[in-house]
Amino acid sequence: MNKDHILLIEDDLLSRISLENRLLERGRVSLAGSSEEALQKLKLNKFDLAFVDLDLDRELAGLELIAQIKAKNIYTIVLSGREDDAIIDKAYTNGCDDYLVKPYTKKGLELVFKKFNQKLSNRNSLEQLKEKLITQDPEQLSQLAIIGQALLSDRPILITGETGTGKTYLAKFIHELSDNGAKSPFIHLNCSELSESLLESELFGHEKGSFTGAIKSKKGMLELADQGILFLDEIATMPLTLQKKLLKAIEEKSFYPVGSEKLVHSKFRLISATCENLQEKIQKGEFRTDLFFRLEGFNVHLKALRERLGDMEELLKFFQKKAERRFVFEVDAKEYFINYAWPGNVRELEKVMDILQLKTNGRVSLHDIKTLLHTSEPSKKMNIDAVLKVGLSSYIQKIEMDIVAETLKNNKDKVRKTLSDLKISNSAFYRITQNLKSNRASHV
Repeated sequence: MNKDHILLIEDDLLSRISLENRLLERGRVSLAGSSEEALQKLKLNKFDLAFVDLDLDRELAGLELIAQIKAKNIYTIVLSGREDDAIIDKAYTNGCDDYLVKPYTKKGLELVFKKFNQKLSNRNSLEQLKEKLITQDPEQLSQLAIIGQALLSDRPILITGETGTGKTYLAKFIHELSDNGAKSPFIHLNCSELSESLLESELFGHEKGSFTGAIKSKKGMLELADQGILFLDEIATMPLTLQKKLLKAIEEKSFYPVGSEKLVHSKFRLISATCENLQEKIQKGEFRTDLFFRLEGFNVHLKALRERLGDMEELLKFFQKKAERRFVFEVDAKEYFINYAWPGNVRELEKVMDILQLKTNGRVSLHDIKTLLHTSEPSKKMNIDAVLKVGLSSYIQKIEMDIVAETLKNNKDKVRKTLSDLKISNSAFYRITQNLKSNRASHV
């Protein structure tokens, strides 16, 4: 049973008794029959909710009380027989959360308490997110506040942000906070790790014998996510043909597995994530506009670590306490560490901190840091003479070809792994490799 402390400010005795009896089902009720009595109780007690009549010792005296009540972070509900738009607007302007017209109904009160519970849940969720993601950055907190709203709905969630900012972590946290939590499935698929045919089979499932190697029937992740969450990571890499099929499954909550004529139904909530700009991919014809609108619902952007360096002190403390072995930074090393660009974001920071705890010397010097970070810190030097000689476009094309060729070699010619590592689309990869083939042919 809820134990809310409720302040009821009402000068009419019958109305006060009637409402008090209903509110007692919710928690403890304190009564006030005037503005002065209400202010006195506010000084001496802590309240969760306040019901305020507008006409107390004088007309519309309750309007002046609203701002003082809200200043104490109390959920405020107006009770009044007045239905004038100007007065209702003034009440909301002064800070009330709800406005009920007398005679109020049981349904109206239930709605008020439902909204109060939702707001309280949102606030608790945000506090947990602040603690889990270790941030006090105002812009980041405003983005995280969206999660509280998202928990009240089953609409899709789209998480954007660079690699290593915590998109997967956030998706799992949303699952933990959802109604069924750990009891419901959380199905995670990274779209960049599979070929188009395998991705289709993983998503939709397949019938035995539907393709070479399909020795038995298999449920797809869409079906496995029934009554739970389907998390599609790196969704920007999904081929256009599959985007169309996924769109239909999202809209209808049903689909056909590969090689099957039997319709499968699945009620899942979709969370997608990407480190790419979907609007740009739409303009290039690499992503469907209609799918983008289906992915949208609640959009959350996780900032890069270099954009919230104010959080670095707390992040360092967190990872230092997490380490099995304690170590400290010398002053210049700490300053360099905090102001480093962190291209791999929190994931890179965690990796570096794990390595530092293995040092035999517990004092981390500037030399230690520079030695550890030099391979991941982007070089600021470039060969301007080479750019001027061949032109910027050709120079960039040469860099693209070299990087793709080297990454392909390191990945043993695994295309999907290369696409994932370089965060490029199928069409971009095709363009670069065609340039590479043409360049090699011209040198034969």
